Amino acid sequence: MPADTPQLDAFKSGAMVWIIDAAIADGNAIDVIAPWTKALVAHMRDPLSAPLRARISERFPSLEHFTEAATLHMTAHEGYIEDEFSVSFPLAR
Repeated sequence: MPADTPQLDAFKSGAMVWIIDAAIADGNAIDVIAPWTKALVAHMRDPLSAPLRARISERFPSLEHFTEAATLHMTAHEGYIEDEFSVSFPLAR
């Protein structure tokens, strides 16, 4: 992991840590880790790549995927959530 990558110690979901690590290994980066009412969220810099989406689906077939439309305060995004931990990727424009 690059030296400027935030620590993932607070993430108690092996699936979320795996997804974040895989995204970083593919060249993505964490923009910010922030609390949300439903989860602690790692907001990624770049959209979710098709190859990573396929790997996630294969490795974690029952993991909850979500897509959210843009709001006044957030760009459109998608991601995964497990228990109280989440990873979010901006949707490609």
